Amino acid sequence: MPSKDITLKDIFEEVPHRLSKILSPAPIKELLPTSLPSTELRVDFLARLEDESILHMEFQSFNDTNMPWRMLRYYTAIAEKYKTHNIKQLVVYVGNEKLRMKSSLKIKNLVFRYEILDIRQIDCKVLLESPDPMDRLLACLCKVEDEVYLIEKLIKTMESMNEEERKDYLLKALTLTELRPNLRIRLTEEVKPMPIVVRPEDIKLPKKKLRKDILYRLGLEEGKKEGEIIGIEKGKKIGLEEGFLKALQDTVLTLIRSRLGRVPEGVEVRVKGIRDREYLNALIEKLINSGDVLELLREERLLS
Repeated sequence: MPSKDITLKDIFEEVPHRLSKILSPAPIKELLPTSLPSTELRVDFLARLEDESILHMEFQSFNDTNMPWRMLRYYTAIAEKYKTHNIKQLVVYVGNEKLRMKSSLKIKNLVFRYEILDIRQIDCKVLLESPDPMDRLLACLCKVEDEVYLIEKLIKTMESMNEEERKDYLLKALTLTELRPNLRIRLTEEVKPMPIVVRPEDIKLPKKKLRKDILYRLGLEEGKKEGEIIGIEKGKKIGLEEGFLKALQDTVLTLIRSRLGRVPEGVEVRVKGIRDREYLNALIEKLINSGDVLELLREERLLS
């Protein structure tokens, strides 16, 4: 499961105060198990509301043409388990591309509908002013007009936390902003001087993913002690320049994957061979604004 999905589910297990009020038609009474027995299905979020209806949410980071069928399968499984049709379904789109998914399915003898919300319709300031740290985290995915203000709020939120809480919060912020590449680069620049010690046993996200992605981008290195990762102030093996290069390379690959649903054969090797930071930054801008990613990759000689 992608680290972004795990992070979102982890955040919603704590029920972010302000965002849950925006997304839910009634106050949440209790969280329900996300696994649906006898179907092998697992949903992202399921809760019983105070009006006894059921709220089901899915967090989607790319445009999935199969989404209506997925939501229909979830609906029937939820209705069967809880013996109710008083179910509200909501797809929360958190991707970077323009939302293009349908919110209905019409076939012979069946009309099925659910709601879709592009999280960028929500002004991040609404969540940044919330007293709930989880709301402030999710503001990273909303409509951001002032990145400096957002990052200042996140850093200020971490100031009141102990070392373990700050570490977990920072990792979540860096993971979520993989979906917002420009914001992620800026956030990484701002937090890199922060002293942070992370050990694999402390990390709830996939360790392999974090070692190669989040921590590496911060310029951290695996320590000499087994399983220990130490901060950039003590780093000896991985320089900051290498960390920044890999951050940009991985951002390029993330954008390609989000736009195409895959990274074409040979492209990853070519991207990881680029050592020019200015060129990588320019390529990120082109990928964000390009209407034809495959043609852009050919023009940049990344795709043969």
